[in-house]
Amino acid sequence: MRKLKRRAISIILIAILIIAGLGVFSIRLYNDGADWAAFRGNGNVFSSGKLTTGSLLSREGELLLRFTKDGSEYSADADTRLSTVHVLGDKLGNISGGAASLYRDELVSYSLVNGVYSEEGESIRLSISSELSKAALSELNGRNGAIGVVNYKTGEILCMVSAPTFDPEGDGTDVTDGAFLNKFISSGFTPGSVFKLVTLTAAIEEIPDLYDRSFHCDGTCEVGGVKIACTHAHGDMKIEDALAASCNCTFAALAFELGADTMADYAKMLGITESFTIDGARVAAGKYDGEGELLPWSGVGQGRDLAVPAAMLRFVSAVANDGLCALFSYKYGGAGAERRLIPEDTAEKVALMMSYSVAKTYGRENFPGLSLAAKSGTAEVGGGKEPNAWFVGFSTDEAFPVAFVVMIENGGSGTYSAGRVANAVLQEAKKLF
Repeated sequence: MRKLKRRAISIILIAILIIAGLGVFSIRLYNDGADWAAFRGNGNVFSSGKLTTGSLLSREGELLLRFTKDGSEYSADADTRLSTVHVLGDKLGNISGGAASLYRDELVSYSLVNGVYSEEGESIRLSISSELSKAALSELNGRNGAIGVVNYKTGEILCMVSAPTFDPEGDGTDVTDGAFLNKFISSGFTPGSVFKLVTLTAAIEEIPDLYDRSFHCDGTCEVGGVKIACTHAHGDMKIEDALAASCNCTFAALAFELGADTMADYAKMLGITESFTIDGARVAAGKYDGEGELLPWSGVGQGRDLAVPAAMLRFVSAVANDGLCALFSYKYGGAGAERRLIPEDTAEKVALMMSYSVAKTYGRENFPGLSLAAKSGTAEVGGGKEPNAWFVGFSTDEAFPVAFVVMIENGGSGTYSAGRVANAVLQEAKKLF
């Protein structure tokens, strides 16, 4: 009788363990089944570690990249391939953070009930516009740099172009130095005067009488024992005119008053020196250095300051969106989440001054049909090279909620070089709304 009882207990314990094991397996299957299906060793959807199923489509529904058992097939249009390869990734995996790897799990046709149920896989519609991307690359006109356009309400990236680029269907002879680098997310550049928006944000919040002050510029000044050169003698100005004139003396003095620690805190808080991700793709962190004699120049975006184009775009997107930063995504419809980057009243003040800069300095007539708030940057890089040209900002038209960044390496004047490119790209972007 005792043996029978022990056997019964053993059977019950074994049954409990089996049920518990099945429960754990079921939970893992529910949570991780898609990852298991997309494991590179799954011969149904991979061949020699390469995906053989699924398609990536543009915002317009155009095929950008299809995976088959015979290999990857990019768009039939060469200009589309050149302008979107950094978003998609290349066949050999030299470009990091491409959509082909980011969405690998979703490209596999998997369901909890049927497992991998289709040889063709899933078609994923990206937020990227092929037409806008081609227009942006054309406007770079052979120059190196990066251009990004985002819907600041949804976080959908409409355009992400990096140059130099190359044809993923080519024979490799067009691959130049730096062509595998996605400069929109992976490269930091001297920001020049676009960084004054960071200094301005810090000053608005930390200097109570900022709007009551009058700033003076004779064309040169000395701040903290450091000689600062300005483009013109701007005379006496209020803060909004100092931004519109992009006065180095004013923003060097503000940085010196704020101090290196406060400036560093705001550079991090506003995302300039903070790394973040776009659908899992890592965006490099920028750099702020206000140590010693670098402090005055750091306030105008010179010295050792570095900014990544994607981070500058996220910052001005938040300014446009009442301080809220929509989570960036390459997928149609956006990621559906957001975080507060700037207090709402501060964002409103920065936006008003950026809009004033367009009206007073850049000229609204240079952006026909557009209502913009913007800031240019002409970033000195030394070595006898032309400055990096920046132009960042956003549309103030609620029916056209886009923010943009244009950065042209050694492009010269931010206003005349990058500003003209921004206008052309935005004119094309309007067709999407």
